[in-house]
Amino acid sequence: MRATTVRFSDDLWTLLEAEASQQGISAAQFVRDATIMRLGVLSARRGDDDAVLSLEQLAAGALSGRPAPADADRLAELHRTQLLDSPPDPTYDRIAEVAARMLEAPVALISLVDSDRQFFKSCVGLGEPWNTTRETPLSHSFCRHALDSAEPLVIEDARVHPLVRENLAIRDLDVIAYVGIPLITTGGHTLGTLCVIDHRPRTWTAEQIDGLQVLTTSVVAEIERALV
Repeated sequence: MRATTVRFSDDLWTLLEAEASQQGISAAQFVRDATIMRLGVLSARRGDDDAVLSLEQLAAGALSGRPAPADADRLAELHRTQLLDSPPDPTYDRIAEVAARMLEAPVALISLVDSDRQFFKSCVGLGEPWNTTRETPLSHSFCRHALDSAEPLVIEDARVHPLVRENLAIRDLDVIAYVGIPLITTGGHTLGTLCVIDHRPRTWTAEQIDGLQVLTTSVVAEIERALV
């Protein structure tokens, strides 16, 4: 897969993020879908029938709400783990508890991001009803944004962060500060995150982030066992 960096002004980025959030998708997916449609228009103008057909197939999947091929593979691996809707597990809970203590945060989650929700394999310190349901819709997910990068997602104050400031988790779950480390399997798929949350703005130290990354290797090891 090829990667590219596209620069936007702050105003355009804000509009893009707001619209993507309303659609329940990431900014990267929003840009991709818009690109597909634009390429389809240009190919049609040139009379390039083969390109039009390929792009129409891609666009049909995007616009109908079906996952793109790369995300379909990710979701297939996620479902193969059979961890979605599984009962609490002491092994995962211990890792989340250590994460909360290490970063002195009130909440720690092991989140698995499905096509329309995030399921918490472990949730330490989460309020109700979320602690009982152990899931939220993607409208309340910061973790879905961590799927687009192998790097930690670090947020000091979600209320002013352009990526998540419209996210409903700020209002309903009191998510203000957040660090999420992607759970990347050996197959190269990001299934979710190990994340910690605070209810106040804060600066996360490099040592805290490094420690959380070390704990993430234990989570991934448990997930890999579920894939065997």
